[in-house]
Amino acid sequence: MNSKVPYGATTFALPNVPGASGDFRPDRNNHFELHILEERGYDQLVLNERQERLQYFEILWFKTGKGQIFIDTVQHPVSNNMIYCLTPGQVRTCRLQGEVRGYHISFSRDFLYRWATYTVGITWLDTNIYGMSMSVITVDAEMHEEIEDLVRRIAKEYDHHYLLRSEILAGLLNILVIHFSRKLQPRMKELAQSKEIELVQKFISLVKVHYRTKKFVADYAGELFVTANHLNRIVKKITGTPASSHIQHHIITEAKRQALDSNVSMKEIAYHLGFEDHSHFSKYFKNNSGMNFSSFKKGLVTDPASL
Repeated sequence: MNSKVPYGATTFALPNVPGASGDFRPDRNNHFELHILEERGYDQLVLNERQERLQYFEILWFKTGKGQIFIDTVQHPVSNNMIYCLTPGQVRTCRLQGEVRGYHISFSRDFLYRWATYTVGITWLDTNIYGMSMSVITVDAEMHEEIEDLVRRIAKEYDHHYLLRSEILAGLLNILVIHFSRKLQPRMKELAQSKEIELVQKFISLVKVHYRTKKFVADYAGELFVTANHLNRIVKKITGTPASSHIQHHIITEAKRQALDSNVSMKEIAYHLGFEDHSHFSKYFKNNSGMNFSSFKKGLVTDPASL
């Protein structure tokens, strides 16, 4: 496929269609990009070895290729016909070997909300609510044919400025997201229809905003007008882990993400996460991650691939 997609990080401000070069302003709320990994060495020039904290949802389809992908310091293998579905806030680093072929799609949730019929709570975009930090799909022959055709149609719309371009792109993307969600979570729709999932969604949303100042289940239970025991029970029923574990996991994950910056000290991270005493943070980190912060930081510096 002869694509005109540049390898640079160009953000199209959809739904605005540019005329002369430079006559539009990028809008991160309506962000959508599609890149072909082998196009002008995009995988080597932009994606490979570049540590990046994600602002948008990402779909990485490795049709062919070998190597590793690190998500929040956790290593995962890359091989033929693998798709990684990533969410905003995660730190992603790829270490790819040899020739890699496939696609890299990134988009904001608002892009789907505005231009497609998207149902909140039933796709992998919401999988973090179900206790999943990352989704991995192995593409079989039947699925390969279906999504290859779909991605090619998305690429064609992306390369041109046809009438209602934004609506078509979002519609096709929505279908792609649904395809992946069918593979990942057959019970998502069933769960989303219950009142209990609404409570879990609200709880997770609150944790993302208030984790620096609210570190106990009772803090969130009060906001949601339920008891701490009830919140713990419902969250564990839906996600498999109690509410307290979600709070701890979010704090520890954020600490690890910030630790990837070698210039940031433990004291600074502790303060940013709402710990007035960095020794308290050190104990909290060890109790909830299984290792002390200094050892974790040292491991990042000496050999990130060993984590």
